[in-house]
Amino acid sequence: MRIGKQNINDIYAISFWKDNLDDDPRCPVITVGYNTLSQVEAEKENAGSLMEAKWNYAFWLQNEVATIGGGDKNLRSYFKESNLFYTLREYSRAEKIGKEKMLDERDGQMQSVFMDVIVAVVQELHKRDAIKKHLGKEVPIIVHELEYYDLPISWTVRSNPKPLIDEFLESYDYGCL
Repeated sequence: MRIGKQNINDIYAISFWKDNLDDDPRCPVITVGYNTLSQVEAEKENAGSLMEAKWNYAFWLQNEVATIGGGDKNLRSYFKESNLFYTLREYSRAEKIGKEKMLDERDGQMQSVFMDVIVAVVQELHKRDAIKKHLGKEVPIIVHELEYYDLPISWTVRSNPKPLIDEFLESYDYGCL
């Protein structure tokens, strides 16, 4: 998907929506998208407030510009080299002997490692002014899941310079972070 020039001027935030490909915790994925002020205007009547229309992903365009992770062979290789990845056959064997919790712990580790890399990538994008170079302005990258709770909000806080996310944090009563 290409971003049209008319949309570039209208973009106020980028979305890094975190999910798992096919609900498989061994395949974390980020879907990159963006939202526009025009979309906020179009959705403000459907939302409880203007701030909700602006910062709640349910009201965003939910477009897909790119994906990171998921079925990526390099990500799988990295998890294998880190002794985190397991096959479905290994999981079935572990279930039979009551050891699946050990593999479930690896799921959490894969998710955590992946998100640490994503946070570092977003920090680097800001550090190198990559967003400003492409959009002509600096905008926040909201790193999130479908729901906003402490963990995904902490990803956004760690990823962005604070002034960029002040309004986002205020909309979720996290202004003190």
